[in-house]
Amino acid sequence: MATKRLARQLGLIRRKSTAPANGNVGRSKSKQLFDYLIVIDFESTCWNDGIRHRSQEIIEFPAVLLNTSTGEIESEFHAYVQPQEYPILSEFCMELTGIKQDQVDEGVPLKICLSQFCKWIQKIQQEKKIIFATGISDISTSEVNLCAFVTWSDWDLGVCLEYECKRKQLIKPVFLNSWIDLRVTYKIFYKRKPKGLSGALEEVGIQFLGREHFGLDDSRNTALLAWKMIRDGCLMKITRSLNKVPTKRNPSILARSLNTDRVEETSACMSSVHDPSIYDREPENTIKSHQKLQMRPAGVNSPIKF
Repeated sequence: MATKRLARQLGLIRRKSTAPANGNVGRSKSKQLFDYLIVIDFESTCWNDGIRHRSQEIIEFPAVLLNTSTGEIESEFHAYVQPQEYPILSEFCMELTGIKQDQVDEGVPLKICLSQFCKWIQKIQQEKKIIFATGISDISTSEVNLCAFVTWSDWDLGVCLEYECKRKQLIKPVFLNSWIDLRVTYKIFYKRKPKGLSGALEEVGIQFLGREHFGLDDSRNTALLAWKMIRDGCLMKITRSLNKVPTKRNPSILARSLNTDRVEETSACMSSVHDPSIYDREPENTIKSHQKLQMRPAGVNSPIKF
């Protein structure tokens, strides 16, 4: 009986590369730390005129909820955001992202968007019994589903949202202080440097679906890549945390604390950013290539690469 069970398990493992597993079977086979991943990919104001002093603002706020056992996207959040510091989008920005001026004009300020996002988070927490990684400790339980945020590079949560909340004196939900950088994870797991998100997808045999640099499509495709990596045996781990707690930098240590999570879930939208010192410098190699364009010195016209 044990031999027959082992044979069935091995068969399931082989089929995982082409078909999702059902229920919790996939998680037990792949030994994932997280039951769910929330993938975020902001789009922001950007220019191609060499001016360095402009501040970027989020203009599209998407998120998709990926079930790491089935590979299904079970819920989505999407909002257009009004830029208030530079309310008129550049022609370059509209051409790159496909986002039009009237769409952001009809959007909501970032403060309102964050409130709407928190309501979406609270809804999926109630429906799916989700808690978030906190960067503190690991408490194993079968009564809740652990969830982590995923971005392509540290730019979205480590730079863009951080700086904008700082400038506008907005309270940032504390659960956005920890995330998985899928670009770094991809590089370590496959032992090769990805050529952008679309290049990474192509390398693993997945065609990009939708429009590149449109945040919701980028989020969905990042989720597809994460699911492919999980099927290939990649263990998703927190790679960056802004929480001001004494934790080891080794990303193999799972950050989870039920008590802390329950407090954070209740007051997620009422807590300020823990460590304002992160605004003093930008993480290296985290800004997306199209955001780097506005940082070029005037007169430099190097080719655009994505």
